[in-house]
Amino acid sequence: MIIVLYAALGLAAITIIGNLMLAKWNAQRVETRIGERAAAYLASLEREGLPEALSVMSDIERREAVLSAGREVHAESDRRFYVATVGGMAVFFLALGFGIEAGGVRAFLLALAVGGAAIYGITVFLRRSLKARLAARGLDAERLRTI
Repeated sequence: MIIVLYAALGLAAITIIGNLMLAKWNAQRVETRIGERAAAYLASLEREGLPEALSVMSDIERREAVLSAGREVHAESDRRFYVATVGGMAVFFLALGFGIEAGGVRAFLLALAVGGAAIYGITVFLRRSLKARLAARGLDAERLRTI
């Protein structure tokens, strides 16, 4: 069991440090991609008709609102990744503790299942709340995703 614990700690450290380094290196590329998606979304909105919330804005304000929403979608995606990654590691270690203290594989698997369901619920809640906030502003979160 101690080997599993050390392997999990090593993988967790590699995952978190690697993702932070990639985020820093890819910042300019991501910003360019968000700008491209915002321009494409604005073009499709003008073809399909602007929502009421965006129709009262000037072109510059509309572009800034869509760019801001694109950044918000990207930040929310990162937030969900970190919740899933850090939460998954925490659930694994808690399940490992239950497995060691409470009686083996059954307790380990049960704790993993409960923790996995909780993390899934949290990430779904985060995604749906973002969609609701953007829908209130007349924007579609799925059309602004860059990944």
